Amino acid sequence: MNTSRSSETPPTLKQSLAIAAVGAAITAAFLFAPAELHAQEPPAEGDDWTVMVGAGAIYAPDYEGSKDYEVLPFPYVSVGYKDIAYLRGPEIGVNIIRIKPTEDMKISVGPVARFRRDRSEKRNRALAGLGKVDMAIEVGGAARLDAGPAWLELSLVKDVAGGHDGLVGTATGGVDFDLSDKLSLSLSGTTSWADDKYMRTYFGVTPAQAARSGLPAFSAGKGIKDAGANIGLQYRLGDHWMIAATGGYTRLLGDAKNAPLVRLRGSPDQWQGGVFVAYRF
Repeated sequence: MNTSRSSETPPTLKQSLAIAAVGAAITAAFLFAPAELHAQEPPAEGDDWTVMVGAGAIYAPDYEGSKDYEVLPFPYVSVGYKDIAYLRGPEIGVNIIRIKPTEDMKISVGPVARFRRDRSEKRNRALAGLGKVDMAIEVGGAARLDAGPAWLELSLVKDVAGGHDGLVGTATGGVDFDLSDKLSLSLSGTTSWADDKYMRTYFGVTPAQAARSGLPAFSAGKGIKDAGANIGLQYRLGDHWMIAATGGYTRLLGDAKNAPLVRLRGSPDQWQGGVFVAYRF
């Protein structure tokens, strides 16, 4: 009779929470929560994991280019393992290349995956006749430069789930400030580029869609589709609890701004904000 026992070590509480957080974050991504609402704090000294979970509410447009807004509850999730892997809301990444040229400078490069919410024509009357756009899973690479309190991140991803089948490139930069030992401020700016497939999916109107929706036909082309800015505040209530608020503005540009769905039924001015409370394990 074999009486040997498994030598595997059961997962620690933080590891179990990290696994559960992955599932929760994927669920959140299907709903709405953008990565900007998920701050990533470094691990505590001597600790490999950073796990933060909580809840909050988000105020954002019904869809990209909408003039109508909704308030939705969402779970807050932020997970990090050393400086190797991270999960921030709908974004998962791994830093395969990690270079530290100086004490205050760090370069990270690796694969990244993101989720983009589907768009149903039942969500808003302005979408009637345009059909449904399925959820997108965007996979690609990202490079980030940290230099003291300032940072810059570049990414290029492609949808592999059949949502829009296109390419999206994003450039984001920002500065983080510690206003006190408990209060921190983050300022950032971002812009994104999209190819023909993405633009046609979300901003184009085919002749068949024009007949059903009443909008004029429109062939959207590739180019810079938006630019925006965000501000965030974090207040540490103690060793574990944190309360945060964030707000942002994005302006649609090019064919995204000129699309009939935006020009006639929506708005190129896109606002968003959120508040949440989180617990750090």
